[in-house]
Amino acid sequence: MNSSSRQIVFIDGVGGKRYMRGKFVRYFERRGYSVSCFDYRASSLSLDEIKKNLTEFLSKVARAGEYHAVAYSFGGVLLRSISTQLSMRQSQPKRVVLLASPIRAMRLARRLRDWKIYRALTGECGQFAADDDLMNSIPLPDMPTAYIYGTWPWLGAFGFFFGVGFPHDGMVAADEAIPSSQAQATPVPASHAFIPSNDDALRAIEQWFSAVA
Repeated sequence: MNSSSRQIVFIDGVGGKRYMRGKFVRYFERRGYSVSCFDYRASSLSLDEIKKNLTEFLSKVARAGEYHAVAYSFGGVLLRSISTQLSMRQSQPKRVVLLASPIRAMRLARRLRDWKIYRALTGECGQFAADDDLMNSIPLPDMPTAYIYGTWPWLGAFGFFFGVGFPHDGMVAADEAIPSSQAQATPVPASHAFIPSNDDALRAIEQWFSAVA
């Protein structure tokens, strides 16, 4: 790998807010990276529209040179689901971080999938995250990938329904964010909403992108 890639794309989750990633952007810009962010309105766009927009966004970034991708929460599902299109366009990232991103169907999404407010806020993305077959149908990235997930001592939405019998970040369980025991996986003490600004997560991401394969 060419470790000189100085572009990073941050692909947000369904409910991501700009202030949640502000520290992330500042952290990497101070270290000489150019940071671009992709967000979307899951409540008003179809999943196909979001994936099309992301494919075009990453293709444009790739035309400026090599880049890395940090895919947060459902952003990781989106990135994985367009891997074929990116490969055809030769627009894949050099290295990827899946940040608190579910690899398999989320228990919380399955619990909430029929709630009207959940359906209104998350649209097709929320239904996708609750479906075992759909989540299992999309491949893991075929480029070097690190998995960073949160462990949080408080309940959060996840803990409210499922308790604290296993590690989670308040929304995504650790076993939903790690594909296997052999994966490059790093736990950090952070809740789901604030893991993009967590100091341990930021350092782990920087180390992964600066490593020479």
